[in-house]
Amino acid sequence: MIFPPKTTTVGKIVSKHGFKGNLNIHIESEFFDEFNEGDYLFVIIDQKGVPFLIESLNTNKQIVKLQFVDSEEQALELVGKEIAILYHEDHEIGQENPFIGFTLLDQHNTLIGQISGIETYPGHEMLLVICENREILIPLIEDWITNLDEDSRTLQMTLPEGLTNPEDYED
Repeated sequence: MIFPPKTTTVGKIVSKHGFKGNLNIHIESEFFDEFNEGDYLFVIIDQKGVPFLIESLNTNKQIVKLQFVDSEEQALELVGKEIAILYHEDHEIGQENPFIGFTLLDQHNTLIGQISGIETYPGHEMLLVICENREILIPLIEDWITNLDEDSRTLQMTLPEGLTNPEDYED
């Protein structure tokens, strides 16, 4: 199975700029030097990062021209969308994951496994859980969390039926 590349959300498309497909973007300051002309910028569409080649970028990185976005109408379709760049380990410096090492339980207090990490995918983060000698991904959705006990280092979540059934996984 091929997974999409990991990305890091860095900002948002604020508005169109002119009539030839240029876009005004807002980039978080810590990511300002992370991309240039010729790189790919991922536009988050339907919770998926769609790559667009950066054809041109002004010096203050507020106006971008993306390949295949050539009209005002095409630009307007992207306004309001989040933008991302390829993930790099350096993006996590200083960010500590509070769930690593926690035990994951389902809504019936059944042991699911040990949380070994969090991976960022377009749309949301995923818990990486060691479950019966396999690594599985569980969407980290706040509404699914029913109990967090830092003393016993357990996280309890209401999980959809079949999400953690190892016999349903392909080898």
